[in-house]
Parts: sequence; C-alpha cells; structure tokens
Amino acid sequence: MFIVSLSETILLFIILVLIVYKIDTGNCNQDDNYHHYPPKFRAPHSPMYDYIYIPGDIILGGFFPIHQPPSNDLGSMQCTAIKRERGIQRLEAMLFALDVVNTRSSHLMSTVLANSNIRFGALIYDSCDYESYAVERAFNMLLPSVHQCISLDHRNESSVIAGVIGSASSIVSMAIADILRLAEIPQISYASTSTELSEKPRFQFFSRVVPPDTYQAEAVVSIIQFLNWTYVAVIKETGSYGERLTDDFKTKLKNKTICIAGELSVNVKDSNTYVRVIRELFEDEKYRFVVGVIIFAQEDSVRQILNQTASKNELNGRWVFLGTDGWGKKWYPVENFGRAAINAITIAPKLYPITAFDEYFTKLIPSKNTRNPWFVEYWEETYKCKFEYSPSTIFNQNYTHFCSDNYSTYSNLSVHYFQEGYVHYVVDAVFTLVIAIKKLIDEKCFDSSKHKPLCKEFYPFDGTRLLSVLRNVTFRNDLSKRSIKFTLNGDGIGTYDIFQYQIIDSNNKLNYQTIGEFSDSDHINERVRIDLDTLKWFTYHPQLMTWSESALTPRSFCSEPCRPGEIRTSTDSQQCCWTCRACDSYYIAVNETLCIACSEREIPNSNFTHCIPLQEQYLSIKNGIAWPAIILSSAGLLMTIYTIVIFIRFSNTPVIKASSRELSYFLLFGICACHLCAWPLVLKPTAITCFFIRIGVGLSLTICLAALLTKTNRLARIFNNKQRVQQPSCLSPRSQLGICAGIVSIQLIGVLLWIFLFPPAAFPKTESKHNQRSLIVLCRTDSVHIAGSLIYNMLLVISCTLYAIKTRQIPENFNEAKHIGFAMYSICIVWLAFIPIFFGLRSSENWFRIQFVTLAICLSLSATVILLCLFAPKLYIVLFDPSKNIQSKFKTSMTAKKIPTSQSQEKNHVNKLTVTTTPTTASIHQRRLTPPELTTEVTFCNSKVDSFAMNIHEETTQTDSFNEQKALINGVCTDNIDRQEITSKDDDKTDFISKSKQKLSVSYLQRTSSRRNSSSLLLSNENPWKKMSNVRYKLDKKDETKKDSSTSQHVYEQHITFV
Repeated sequence: MFIVSLSETILLFIILVLIVYKIDTGNCNQDDNYHHYPPKFRAPHSPMYDYIYIPGDIILGGFFPIHQPPSNDLGSMQCTAIKRERGIQRLEAMLFALDVVNTRSSHLMSTVLANSNIRFGALIYDSCDYESYAVERAFNMLLPSVHQCISLDHRNESSVIAGVIGSASSIVSMAIADILRLAEIPQISYASTSTELSEKPRFQFFSRVVPPDTYQAEAVVSIIQFLNWTYVAVIKETGSYGERLTDDFKTKLKNKTICIAGELSVNVKDSNTYVRVIRELFEDEKYRFVVGVIIFAQEDSVRQILNQTASKNELNGRWVFLGTDGWGKKWYPVENFGRAAINAITIAPKLYPITAFDEYFTKLIPSKNTRNPWFVEYWEETYKCKFEYSPSTIFNQNYTHFCSDNYSTYSNLSVHYFQEGYVHYVVDAVFTLVIAIKKLIDEKCFDSSKHKPLCKEFYPFDGTRLLSVLRNVTFRNDLSKRSIKFTLNGDGIGTYDIFQYQIIDSNNKLNYQTIGEFSDSDHINERVRIDLDTLKWFTYHPQLMTWSESALTPRSFCSEPCRPGEIRTSTDSQQCCWTCRACDSYYIAVNETLCIACSEREIPNSNFTHCIPLQEQYLSIKNGIAWPAIILSSAGLLMTIYTIVIFIRFSNTPVIKASSRELSYFLLFGICACHLCAWPLVLKPTAITCFFIRIGVGLSLTICLAALLTKTNRLARIFNNKQRVQQPSCLSPRSQLGICAGIVSIQLIGVLLWIFLFPPAAFPKTESKHNQRSLIVLCRTDSVHIAGSLIYNMLLVISCTLYAIKTRQIPENFNEAKHIGFAMYSICIVWLAFIPIFFGLRSSENWFRIQFVTLAICLSLSATVILLCLFAPKLYIVLFDPSKNIQSKFKTSMTAKKIPTSQSQEKNHVNKLTVTTTPTTASIHQRRLTPPELTTEVTFCNSKVDSFAMNIHEETTQTDSFNEQKALINGVCTDNIDRQEITSKDDDKTDFISKSKQKLSVSYLQRTSSRRNSSSLLLSNENPWKKMSNVRYKLDKKDETKKDSSTSQHVYEQHITFV
C-alpha cells in the first residue's frame, strides 16, 4: 500500500508541475476562466460537475460524496445515484454551520467572534466518493495559490483557501491530502477513520474529529468477544478503508481466541464480486458453522451485499452481519433490503444529535434552497417525483408524479427522516477550523476591526502555523454538547455507539436500535457495554416466511466448546478448530490447552478448574459400621466387671477357691483389656490412640492366652504324667503367675521395641480406587510387626488348643479343661474368619473401617468366649445353684495303710498297696477311730522303686476342723527321695518335703466301679498318682507304747484328701 500511495503522490506531483508550466507559458487572455474565482479545472475526459461557492473573507473548502462513484455497468464516467444522508445531509450540515458562524447564533460563535466582523465563505465540491474526481477538483483549491494571471491583491484578499472540510471515505481523503499538502492547506475530516491517515509526515496537514479505525477495530473485537463468537468471516472492500481496517482487525485478534475463517474481497466498481462472495460464503464447507460476518466496507458495498443476500429466501437470517462506521446507522444500505439486515450489529462514532439542524433541514425546500445545486435531485429521489424543469436522467425517468415544495403533498409516502450520524462531526469540524483561523488572525492582526477584519500581516497565508494552532484547539460545542480535542497525530477522541437492526413492532417495521456503546478510555474496565434488555435476536422460518423472536444468542464457531475437564487438541494451524481430549484422572484444566495434576492430597472440583483438599476419612463412633463393635465391647466389659465383682464378693466359697483365683483374676484383667481395645480402634487415629492400639491389641489377647495356656499346661503335666509318682514342678500360684508373666513379657518386649523403633503416630494416606481418590487417616504401622504380633498370639491359641485336646479325658471334677478346649476351638474359628476379612477386603472403599471394626469385634468375641466358657458355670453355681458350692464337691479323700512285713519278707516280696474305693462300714469305723489331733496333712510321695499297696477310701466327710494340723501343699516333689521313713515320735508331723516348694498335688485315683466292698487292688507298673491333683495327705501318729524290736516296719494310716 505504501508503494501504491507513493506512486500516486509522484504522479500527482508530475501533473501539478505540468499544470504550473502550462500556466506560466500560456497567455492569460486565452481563457477567461483563469481570471474568475473559483477556477474550473477539468480533465478532458472528465464529466462536467457542479460546486457551491459562497463568497467570504476566508474561504473554507469542502468535499462531500453527493453521488455514488461511476459504475462500469452504466458505461459512463458520470457519477451515479445521489446519496441522501451521507451526501446531502452532511453538505447541508456544513452550510448550516457556516450560517451559525456568520450569524453568531450560537453562544460559542458569538463568544469567539464577538469583536470580529469576519465572514466565512465556502467552496464545496462533490467527490462522488471517487479519488480521481476528488483529486481533479482539489486542483481548483490549489490553483489560486500558484495562478500567475490572478493579481496579487485579488489573490491575497479573495482566493485563499484557509482550510478544507472533508472528505468522507479514507481513500478520498488520502488523495486530497496529497494535493493539499503541496499548498500547506490544513484538512479536517469528519468521517475518514483509516489508521493510515495517522502516519506523519505523509499526511502532515491531515486532522480529523472522529476517532481512527484503531478504536473501531478494537470495538469490533470486543463485540465479538461479548457474543462469544470464535470463528468469523470477513468481507472487505478493496481500497484503503476496507484493507486497512481488516489489517487493524487482525492485529487486534492477536492473543485472542477468535479466528478468521476466510477473507472475501468486493469491489465497488464490479457488481459480480458481490455475487461471488455471497455464493462462496453459502456453499463453502469451511463456512458451515460461521454465523458472524464482519463487513469492512462503505455504505455502497454494504448495500450490494445486502442486495445479494436478500435475493435468496434461504439466506434470510443465515448470517449476523457486523458492520463498522461505513454502515453505521445509515438508511441507505438497508433500504429495500432490510430483511437481509435483521439482527445486524453496527457501530458508529457516538451520536450527538443537533436539534437546531433538524429544524433547519426539515424547512428546506427546493424553491428556496438555491445555493445547493443538488437539492432538487435529492428531493426527487426522496419523494419519488420529478420537477418539470429538471432534466431527465436514468434515476427520475420512471417517476410519474410531479414534485412540489409542500411536504404534505407526499405525506402518504411516509418518508422517514432521521439525522445522519456524522452531521455533528461536520459541524464540529467547521467550528474547529473557524476557531483556529480566528486565533491565527488575532495572533497576526493586532489592530483588526470590524471594518477591516484581515490585515496585511495575515498574508501570505501561513498554513503550517494554522495547523499548529488547530491541533491545540479545545472547546465544547454547545450545539452537539460534545467536547473537541485532538491527539498529537491530529486524531479525534470519542466513543462509539452500538446499534442493532431489529423488528420494532408487530407490523414487522424495521429500524436501528441503540443497544450499547464502546469507549476508548482506558479508565473503564468494561470497554463494551451492551444492554441485554434491548438486544434482541430473531429467527427466520423459510417455510412460513415469518420471523420470531428467540432468546438464544447465535453462535459462530468452528468446533464445539470442550466440556469441563477437557482440553483442546488443534487439528490445523488455527487455534479455533480443535478436538476435545479429557484430562487424565486427578488433573485439572488450567486453560483450554493445558492440564496439570493435583497434589496427592487434592482432587479436582466438579468443573475440573481448581484442586480442592481431600476430606480426611477415618473410622469414628459416628460411623454406623462402628456401632456393632462398640456395643459388643461395652456389653462384654460390663459382663467382665460383673464377674470380677462376683468373684470378690464370693471369694471364700469353695467354687471360687477351687478355680485358682490368682490366674482367674489375671485372666479377667486380660478380658477387660480386650474389650477396652475396641475403643481406640473406633476413634479418630491420633498419636495417643495409635499408642494404645499398639499396646493393647496384641498384649490384651496375650494376657488371656497366657493364663489359659498356664492352666491347660498344669493339668496336662499332672494327669498325663505316666510312670512317675513324683508331683510335677511349678504348680504353686506364684509359679503359675510367673509363667504367665514370662509368656506375656515376650509380647511386651516386642511391642515396646516396636514402639521405640517406630513411634506411634497418625498419618494421612492417599489411596485411589475406582477412579476415586480418598485421604485416609491411619496409624503408622508395619504389616510385618502386626503379623508378628498376631502370629505369636496364634501360637498361643494353638498351644492352648493342643493342651485342651490332651486333657479332655480328665475326671469330671476337673472338667475345666473341656471348657478351655471349647473356648480355644471358638477362638480359632473367630480368628480364622478374621484373617481373610482383614487382609482380603482391600478393594473395598471402606476397607480401613472394616479392618478396624473386624479387629475390635474379634478381640471382643475372643474375650467374650473365654468369659462365657470359663466363668459362666462358676457364676451359675454361685448365684443360682449354691447347693453345689460346698467343699465336698471339689475334693476327694483316701486312706492308706502300710502292711507290716518282716525284713526277710521285704527282700523277697513286694509291698502291696490295697485300695478300698467303697465307703464300707468298716472303713468308716476305721476313720472314726483315727484321732483327729494325731493327723497331719502332707504330700504323699514315693520313689519309683517302692511298690506297695494302699487302701484308698472315698472320703465324704470334711476335715476342715483340723485347721491347726492342716497344711496346703502345692509344691515340688523330687525323685531324689528313695524312701520315706516314719519317725518314732507321735508329735512329729511326717513331712516328706524338705522345703515349702516341695509340695505335691496328688490327683484323684480312678476308682473301680466293679468292686464296692473292701478289696485289695494290686497296682503293678501304673503310676497311682498320675490322676491326682491337690492332694491333702494326713498321716496318723504311730503308737509309741508299742515299740517292737523286730525288723518289721509299720506305716500308719494315711489320710489323703483330694481337692
């Protein structure tokens, strides 16, 4: 474009040189046109043209597009149809402004020109919106400055053009600016918005009261963003306006998610281009989802585009056009083609209507408005009539009505008048130039008066100084209520109104509606403000050929928007066409192209736009799953406490005394610990609860199992002790407690070592299952240590079970082993069921809750089974069957006598032990003959080499009356004693144990049911003590009066009580 413009400038300069040369070498008398002002320069091939000349002290030039440019279709270089709004209204706006200036009818002008009698004239040409014609006519403004045939006085006083108002289109303004720059004549445009005109020094003398296209392009982008359009088409007009505005638009699209589907060009001189563009826009596949069509063109091109769109019924409502100030709020583009423009959005510099102009313009009639040579043509085009004296043209030849000055004659035509949007800009431009000229006159003419407004110092005219003054002018137009100010480049500052072409009533009447505005001020956060109440959308129904209002905003896109959590994957070079891809699990879409992962303790929100912290999950008493464990634990704890109370209350009863009270209390303590362990398991994990879980889970069950193992081991060692008569070791209560403590200490050492090496603490653990992430609060444990603790307890369970199996055949009075066996069987079943539940439910979402609840239930069940199996029978006897709570039910007595023999017989015969199992009268009588004070409770022991006979009598009487002679013996008896000798003194108590630890519990000797009378049972090799327990042994004193010197020995009656 720069090269083309430079070429045009060089060409114009050559033409100017040739003109000057012709003038210098020619004869001033050859053409009287050079002696008259204004000159009428015209190229030989150019058509004749009209102009407006109003004499004055200072002449203001003007260029307006009164007619449309020449068309190839008409085959003539003559300008075509008249432009009513953009041409005639703007022209009359300049004439109106000059009237206000010369008559001082506004407050502003009366103030500025208060002490001056200066009169401003005008020289106005029709540019036809065609740069060649505009350049040709601009020479008429340049020639007075270089014409040699005009006298110096006349040139200085009457022919100087101080400034030019115009033109409308940017391309015409550029062409005029190149000519005016040569004569240093300032130019002010009222409608040219191309950013190229801001380039200095190429357009050094160009200024404008409208904002440049930079703001206009930005306004278009802002509207597209407001409508959420991402894919649009562009139709641009060839030439400076359309091409430069398209370039500005594409520049503003950088870093925006808006793409251009294609650029389509139209030429105002070639109507076929409009047909081609509309057909391509409708048929090309790449425009299939395009609804928004941006039009960067002047009103003539816009009209042709709407004409081609309205020509096909299926195209109505197909697109939403977005036009710039070339379209604005003008009536001409949409006249007769309004259906194609429905829903269209246009922008134009903000309207500041001048009421005085409406009054002025509506009073104009052809008969009085003679200074405007084009007003008659305007009147004919507006009212579709023809004046009798007007020449026939292709535009009025079909009109049958004759025109009249009376508006009422044509009231039935309903001619719609509205003030064109740029009228106030024309008035602003005239006022700006007048104020600048007045300041320049005041600067150079110190003695100016009403009689002589211009002084000699004002000449030669200094256009450069006037430009400097003009750029610094600031004022407020009291007619338009608008403030005027220029940038350093001479651009105007302002805002844009946003319009929409709508159906405004039920009669399908169409009109522009103001829906918002765009401000170029950086101080406003929202540069586009659109009133949603006035914004309306209409849908066309081709079958019915009707329109209906819709609540949905039309969409213009290439690809559907991605759903939340998805990102775009571009399919081509444009960022507006894509395919959607979902982000990976636990990722969020930070924008339309990037996914980032949330941290381990976060998950995406529902829109996948932010990471939110995970809520901690843990087992608590608020969870319903924990209630079975809590209820079972509470019930078991109450039962255990109740059992302890009963044991303490009835501690001296035989059934309690016979149950090894020390081990029973030890066992009850372990049962309480098992039940209490359920509570830290169902509470929120903390360092304290984790500590109690470490200590309690393994240790509580170990206490119970240690007590049971000690009991079963004790019974097994006593009753399964074949081929020996010595009492097993470690049967005393202290020994039993020591054994239990030793068993528990192994578990305790392991637990303490575990706590020391890995201190208990709660930690959050992130877990992902079934595409869901959860944050579980657990105790810091190691599976190896847990397995070790459980394996140790399982070994104890297995040991107890084996011992229970071995002692299942003991006498009925010692059937506690059966109860222990049943408890162990039940515990084994419980824990065998626990193992798959604890380790096999990891796939469940509530696996940690199930594990803790299962462990708590297993501990409580194990404790409850032990409590019911071992203590329920005793509690039943104590509370509900006290008749069985007597000592005879828990002990058995036997009497043994050593048969006297001679020494010779000892060598050859074996001592015989005779046992009487039936309580005969003789045996009862014999027991009664034994003095109570001469009996002592001892432990009977014999060596393996001794073989003798005893008479054992079932004792049914209690011997507790001899407490002073009684000693409970639960100790150790060794095999080092080869023989027990009976002392010869009556007061000596025969005690075959050397120390208190050497006491024996002799088991009950299995009675023979076949013999009820006294008989002698020869026991050969079987140990007679293997089924005896807790033996109370009493030995009668021997008779000291019957001393026999013979070698024979007598063992006196031995009284053994089984407990």
